[in-house]
Amino acid sequence: MYKIAQVDAEKCGATNCRLCILYCPEPNALLYDEKRKCAFVAIDRCKGCGACVRICTDIAKRSCIKMMPVADVQGGFEMAKYGFPGKSQE
Repeated sequence: MYKIAQVDAEKCGATNCRLCILYCPEPNALLYDEKRKCAFVAIDRCKGCGACVRICTDIAKRSCIKMMPVADVQGGFEMAKYGFPGKSQE
């Protein structure tokens, strides 16, 4: 089963550390939403390596990211097309 990263926007927004974005090996898979002040995943680019989870959990001690089956990700592939889930482009 293919898994990808999913960011807990509430937890991530409270920390504003951006380490996951710096260490993600796939360009433009993890992006930062300036309005919400948190990271989000472009699920069509995420390769499921888990580097972001290790950085967030083990290095930053924040636990804002978890890996989950691609079929269970809220918002589906809409995230990659429109940016942050649940928000329309303004």
